[in-house]
Amino acid sequence: MDTRWACYDSAGSVGLNPITYGPSIEKQMTDTTSSTTVIQLFRKWRSGDEAAGQEMAQRFSDWYYAISTIRVPGTVGRPPMESACQQFAQGIVTVTRPRALVDWAHEILEKELRTSGYGLDAMTPTGSDHPNAMTRNRSPSELLESVAASVPADLLNVLALAYDSETSLATVDAAAEALGGTPFAMLQARYAIKRALRTSQDVPFAVAPDEADMDRAPISLYEANRLASGKEIGDLEKWLLSDIDLCKDIAEFSAFVHALRGGALSQYATAPAATSEAPPRPTPNNAPTRTTQPTPQAPASAPDPLPAGNEPKVQKTPQQEATPEPDIQPPAAAPPPAKTGAMRATLVTVATVVAMVVLLAMIIVFVLRG
Repeated sequence: MDTRWACYDSAGSVGLNPITYGPSIEKQMTDTTSSTTVIQLFRKWRSGDEAAGQEMAQRFSDWYYAISTIRVPGTVGRPPMESACQQFAQGIVTVTRPRALVDWAHEILEKELRTSGYGLDAMTPTGSDHPNAMTRNRSPSELLESVAASVPADLLNVLALAYDSETSLATVDAAAEALGGTPFAMLQARYAIKRALRTSQDVPFAVAPDEADMDRAPISLYEANRLASGKEIGDLEKWLLSDIDLCKDIAEFSAFVHALRGGALSQYATAPAATSEAPPRPTPNNAPTRTTQPTPQAPASAPDPLPAGNEPKVQKTPQQEATPEPDIQPPAAAPPPAKTGAMRATLVTVATVVAMVVLLAMIIVFVLRG
């Protein structure tokens, strides 16, 4: 039988009231559909509403229980939980600011767990196999093994990889990609194993929906120790207080969480194979590029050939594509000196001299006549 402690006694006074529960988690934790938050209950209690104070204290008690069972395996977490609950009952009257209530209450439990070696700063491994009332004193690891074959293989693989501390989160992401990604695939796998345990092994789970609620996906990361830091874990634990069903869901599965952390399904973990399409291999710089050689075309009019030895040389590098060589026009040659040009110059000179002699003769004749 599990003994848990409420942080508020039945008379409404500050104190502790030990409660003995049976094997069913439905009876162990508060069954309420109230949408009133703990902050609203705290304000009502401060205003004198005794019933609101009792409901508030019970929610904190269930919250402490859920966190303790996940952080600490077996019954080792009971003493720090009971001590935290007692401090809550004694110190709640000193809290005056409603917004400080959750942080104050979480720090009480964190201090007790830290003293026991299970604080957020230690991140102590908790893989273990502890039968309890929820498992009907059967081994959680053996129960998980007995239902493994009834869970879809892809979901089982995601669950096994997620709880393996030696497997990177990137590998889990790759396995979960086809199932909706991480953490949703982890949550689906978690509920699939819970349904199988409830159906075939008569484990009395209260929360095992057919359709996983995406809003609850972070709890799968929390249970598998896949959150990035102690601060993230603390923030998620405070968020659990917003929904008592979250606390119930985690508390009833805690024995199996520790078994999974201990490798209960490790034989079903298979890392995804590397992608079959290998990236293209780069062409080495010294390897010629293989291209189709075009058929050379005859030029429309062939240029005059250059003198031997003066052809321009085009050097091909290995990286150049083989393309037709462009037509290269030879430079225009200077016209060779022609004899007709020299003769013309001589004739011009002679004509000029003859004209000057004739002109001079005409001047002399004109002078003599005068």
